[in-house]
Amino acid sequence: MNETHTSNDEKSGEISVTDLLTDKSRRRFLSGLGAVGTAGLAGCTGGENTSSAGGQSSSSGSSDSRLVANIGQRMGTIDPAKGTDYVQAMALVNLYDPLVFPDSEGTLQPNLASDWSVSEDGTTYTFTIEEGITFHSGNSVTAEDVQFSVERFMDIDQGYASLLSGILENQNITVEDEQTVTFELNRSYTPFLPIMVLLFIVDKTLIMNNLSEGEFGERGDYGQEFINNNDAGSGAYQLDSFSRGNSITFAAFDDYFKGFPEGSFDTVEVRIITENSTVRTLMQNGELDMTGQYQDTQTYEAIDGMDNARVEKMPTFGLLYNKINTQKPPTDDPAVREAIAWGFDYEQVVNEIRPDMNRAHGPLPPTWAEHNDDVVQPSYDPERSRQLLEEAGYSEGELTISNTFTESYAFQEQIALLFQANMEDIGINVELNPQTWGTITELAASPEDTPHTSQVFYVPTYPSPDSMFYNQFHSEAASTWMSMEHLENDDVDSLIDEARQTADPDARSEIYTELQNTLGDLYCDMHLYHTVKTIGFQNDVEGLTLRPAQGFEYTFRDLHQV
Repeated sequence: MNETHTSNDEKSGEISVTDLLTDKSRRRFLSGLGAVGTAGLAGCTGGENTSSAGGQSSSSGSSDSRLVANIGQRMGTIDPAKGTDYVQAMALVNLYDPLVFPDSEGTLQPNLASDWSVSEDGTTYTFTIEEGITFHSGNSVTAEDVQFSVERFMDIDQGYASLLSGILENQNITVEDEQTVTFELNRSYTPFLPIMVLLFIVDKTLIMNNLSEGEFGERGDYGQEFINNNDAGSGAYQLDSFSRGNSITFAAFDDYFKGFPEGSFDTVEVRIITENSTVRTLMQNGELDMTGQYQDTQTYEAIDGMDNARVEKMPTFGLLYNKINTQKPPTDDPAVREAIAWGFDYEQVVNEIRPDMNRAHGPLPPTWAEHNDDVVQPSYDPERSRQLLEEAGYSEGELTISNTFTESYAFQEQIALLFQANMEDIGINVELNPQTWGTITELAASPEDTPHTSQVFYVPTYPSPDSMFYNQFHSEAASTWMSMEHLENDDVDSLIDEARQTADPDARSEIYTELQNTLGDLYCDMHLYHTVKTIGFQNDVEGLTLRPAQGFEYTFRDLHQV
């Protein structure tokens, strides 16, 4: 018997923490403030100007309905086979459509697929593509486009392709008819459907008409050169202009199959603005409609005090980690990792540096139903840390580790300086290494280049706890910014694999409970805080919808002017 889903949806000033430090820590903290500045993000002072091409139709939206937002980092790729971070997801979720789409609870809803069925053994998924949907080029969206998009995703083998490694082969994707496509999996795999939110469907005809030379035979470079600066999607918005280091502009696609709510925006411009003072000024003047999610506390407080603007705060499904490299001495020693974890003052972070955030409790935030309330969560106990190091044979000042963080965010620098001061108190020297986000992602490619500790935000990329665990902790996951722990642990791998093959949700939840305990005992991360998404808005902008998938809250079709 098949499980079937059918749509009934109708279209339609920086905070000082020195007062709470010890005398020794205070000296180190103040010294660090003088030595480490908050630099701008590399790549934010220019970039090639590109715009959409390939015969895409233009929106008839007027400039009277324009949303201007800011982000704090360079966007990089807009190729749906490659994007992994939240700003890339912001572009992809507006330019492209997946087969299914998560609502605010993480429940998957029909999107390009009007319905689907799953075989009783969980290995066969059949999707029916809704008729009458067109790409921005005017070409119809068909099952053949779906097949091509999945093949492209797996053949390029970047981004999130590893999520389907060993699960699906190209030859097992079958176009049954113009609107029906079937996937035969190698085994039962419960994350398959949630992962489909990351698999954005591209216009096969447009891509094949814009190939460059490449390694994929008659498919050349799979259109990578073209699609890096152009869009080939069917999404609610199409690419209007793109200056990679400065801004990206989206124009509403008039023929979008779901239409647009009343008051939606014809044009959305997203600018890279790293200076908080600039954000405050633009919000006060009404020139910026929506801020990024990583402004400093002073900026949010200023916006909340404006007559024309407000701040919205929403608990999320992710958290801020200090990821500990488990393969690089001395943090390859579990005793060192445990000492580091118990030697940090987490309460100062949520009370002084990031007072809007929630104290962390383990690797899975409590917004998930599978959260384990009993997982070990270190607290500030420097005496315990010193004892752990002494028992492991280390003398005070013997160990030196590096810590990296995104240099464009003042609060990350403050957390790093607190970490440096706390570690000095337990006898560990910390060398601070502020970097652009692009450099951090490059450093993550190998354990040797990855710093000992790295402050990294992680939110689910698809609406399943599997997204929180596989990408970060499984040995077979690609070495990316998501997995800077470089954890290779058989017990962790086994539990993740078991959960992926367990269809019963209660049994799967028990596995996730054990997995959280196992990760807690390994001390491969410091869990700094569960994130509360904080965004400033002009009072006449509403509709932000949080979803348990990275960047999906930036679905601009949700936003409207009142």
